[in-house]
Amino acid sequence: MIQPQTGEARITLYTGDYCPYCRRVKKELDRLNLPYEEVYADGDGREEVIRLSGHRAIPILTIDDEVLVDSSYIIRELRGRFG
Repeated sequence: MIQPQTGEARITLYTGDYCPYCRRVKKELDRLNLPYEEVYADGDGREEVIRLSGHRAIPILTIDDEVLVDSSYIIRELRGRFG
């Protein structure tokens, strides 16, 4: 089981402009007042997305070195760790 993280976690969201699932994750990050870096996978971040997950699908969220995929799973993890 993954242990709760402190506020010191480095969070990066790989997102796209036309991705409704990405907007859901962004809303949850904002609701939890979590600082995060946003990388637009539509542009230069696409290769990084494939490297991280092996897929082209977004959103992808990284917490430090951990890679999370699927918006529903990401939101559950955020609520469990930071909510």
